[in-house]
Amino acid sequence: MALRKIRIEQVNTRDGFEQFARLPYQIYGDRDAWWPPDVHNEVDLLAGRALITAHLNLCPFAAFSDGRLVARVSAVVNYRYNQHWNEKLGQLIHFEALPNEEDAVGAMLEEGLTWLERHGMTAVRSGFAAFLDYPYAIDNYGALPSFLLRGNPDCYHRYFKNARFFTEKGQVDYTAPLTPEILERYRRMIEAAQAAGVTIKSWRDYGFLAAIDVWTDVTNAAFDRHWGWNPITRTEVRPMLLPLQPTPVADLSMVAVVDGNPVGAVFSVPDLSAQLAKVRSGVRLAPERGGGTRGALVNIGVLEAARSRGLARAMAAQSFLVMARQQMRFAGYTLVLDDNWPSRRTAESLGARVTGNFVTYRREL
Repeated sequence: MALRKIRIEQVNTRDGFEQFARLPYQIYGDRDAWWPPDVHNEVDLLAGRALITAHLNLCPFAAFSDGRLVARVSAVVNYRYNQHWNEKLGQLIHFEALPNEEDAVGAMLEEGLTWLERHGMTAVRSGFAAFLDYPYAIDNYGALPSFLLRGNPDCYHRYFKNARFFTEKGQVDYTAPLTPEILERYRRMIEAAQAAGVTIKSWRDYGFLAAIDVWTDVTNAAFDRHWGWNPITRTEVRPMLLPLQPTPVADLSMVAVVDGNPVGAVFSVPDLSAQLAKVRSGVRLAPERGGGTRGALVNIGVLEAARSRGLARAMAAQSFLVMARQQMRFAGYTLVLDDNWPSRRTAESLGARVTGNFVTYRREL
């Protein structure tokens, strides 16, 4: 076989950013169903126009084989993360690659690693960064993943292992069937919390903007020592979530209040496959995968002083009951670290089971 001509470039032009952002269309475009990227927002991030870039040093790389774009990745130094954890950890985000491109992908990853090392990083992670990156699927290849999660090809794991990465963390995605028996269980969970003095309100009833700020503050406090997390600000979160006010998110997301003070928050979304997924004409999604029937609890947090009182279960239960009233048949509980046993027990108590597995990679420099 003739040797391919491989070229690795740092991307720094508008056309380059656009081509970079659209590579997933080549990788996933022939699937029955997949989540396309938000090209406009991705270009803004690459160009340094997103609010979060004030905390980042980001350099996108593109790999070409015989003149064709075959892989991409962005090397990132997240100053806020490193200050919070007192680490020198770089990130590789935006990774996507066509199959059978080992040489091009390997060369591109080494360029990214070299860039991070030059910027003082001593280790690199790929597959988890707050608001920037999500873990790599290790099952359900080809199926539509839960909202926000990857449905990457299986060759990605080979690419990272060839580049001397190892598995740093595992994560699971849960799904609960919203059967009459389970819905009755949820009602009992909510009644028990109410008897203990807990009030649970939807974001709509609480006041959407006020609920966004509660979610931001509760999440920062509850996740302060949660692996992979870094603090976020109200200034960043408000423009991301405010556009969701007229949507079902306002009814599915919850705030828990004790003695007049917010102590817990849940962010949940309806099934967005009809609005955001690319689904081939004539394809019917499995009900537990989408098709208008699967909502998802994306994030749940409870302040430490209010834990061990059933708040997380009660907030999730209230969110899932609303999903059922809106004709959803399944509820996702996403995403949980393998070793986060309290959250996993909460998922199991809600009648959920593991329906997806994911990993995050790391390499020491």
